Amino acid sequence: MGNRNLWIAAAVVAVLAIVIVVGLQQRQGDVAVGSPSPTASRMVSASVSTAAMATAAASGRPTGTQGSALYNDLFGFVVTDIGAGASIRNESGAAQQGLSFSAQGFAVSPDGKNIAYWTLGTSSAPQQLRTFTTLGNATEQTWVTLAAGQRGGGIAWSGDGAGLLYSTETGNFGVGGGTNSATLDIYELAAGGRRATIETQNNTGALYRPIAWDRSANIAAAGMTGEGGFLGKYVAARINSDGSFAVQRVDTVANDMAMGSIRASSDAKLVLGVDGSGRARWWPIADVSAIKTAAAIGRTAALWLPGTHKIGFIGADGGFVLFQADDGSAATPFRGVKAGSTVRTFRADGTAVLLAFVPPGSTGLGSTDYTLTRLADGGSITFQATGGLGPSVRLR
Repeated sequence: MGNRNLWIAAAVVAVLAIVIVVGLQQRQGDVAVGSPSPTASRMVSASVSTAAMATAAASGRPTGTQGSALYNDLFGFVVTDIGAGASIRNESGAAQQGLSFSAQGFAVSPDGKNIAYWTLGTSSAPQQLRTFTTLGNATEQTWVTLAAGQRGGGIAWSGDGAGLLYSTETGNFGVGGGTNSATLDIYELAAGGRRATIETQNNTGALYRPIAWDRSANIAAAGMTGEGGFLGKYVAARINSDGSFAVQRVDTVANDMAMGSIRASSDAKLVLGVDGSGRARWWPIADVSAIKTAAAIGRTAALWLPGTHKIGFIGADGGFVLFQADDGSAATPFRGVKAGSTVRTFRADGTAVLLAFVPPGSTGLGSTDYTLTRLADGGSITFQATGGLGPSVRLR
């Protein structure tokens, strides 16, 4: 990883929280949303504690003739605020009672029906890895309780939604940091499922950030990152039939790729990232050396269309492009995207895309313009929301 020293974990959280607030592109999946508080987090069963998140109201400003018919309240968005709070609203803006949580980081399952997150933890109540469904009756399940002094890192769902790939850390990372360790772990969520550590790094200054777990192929992948948050080494672990792991760590061919830009396709078979030259690049989960370039997209971000191997991004001409990684073909479902917009998330079923635009000079606090566009016909509606809108989830 060259001369990159690691971030101090608290600094990572703080920076990512600021990124969310100003309306920049969130990673759809593992998102750090705040710093630890004195009390362990619990689900709120009746009301959201932060008024701004509870409101999160959309002031719809329709474009074209579609109007509010563009909203589909079978779906919603995770709403993040500065600090550790997160809640869920439906597409038309109503907060969903009982669906709020405080977290160090979270990840939405590939089908959009479940959220995994790290509780904040205290000295007397260590962090826990929990899940809950977004389909109502949001009963939490606790899967992992960390040891004292251990911190939760990243989280990635397996492609079939039946397991979690996650990382943990101890010690002080960064310049002058002392003894530290980091682990990469898997947890199968079925009754009697396996929990196992793939790999541990001691005193190396390494942080793991999970990317994908393809259970059908028995392959899990993560990045090792450091100061600046770039992808350093790519870790691909094959899970053998006897439960052991064959781990391969390779220096990447694109080490100017920010970890925050890297995400897996819904089936966890392909991985996508954006390099320092603003190119969308992708590769099979087991082999980063097979990296290919989809397109030069500037700084607008790129996402996988749910349930497909299509990469969505905004082209230089203002058209929204879907690039098919399987055969290299491309289509442009709609055009006329405002310059400076970014791709925020796809609707969980892949029928619409949410774009975000922060006006120049704006702080992003309540001033981000979100445009929800239906891919079938280009119908769209633009609105604003209090708090940053993140990944799409299913509500029914």
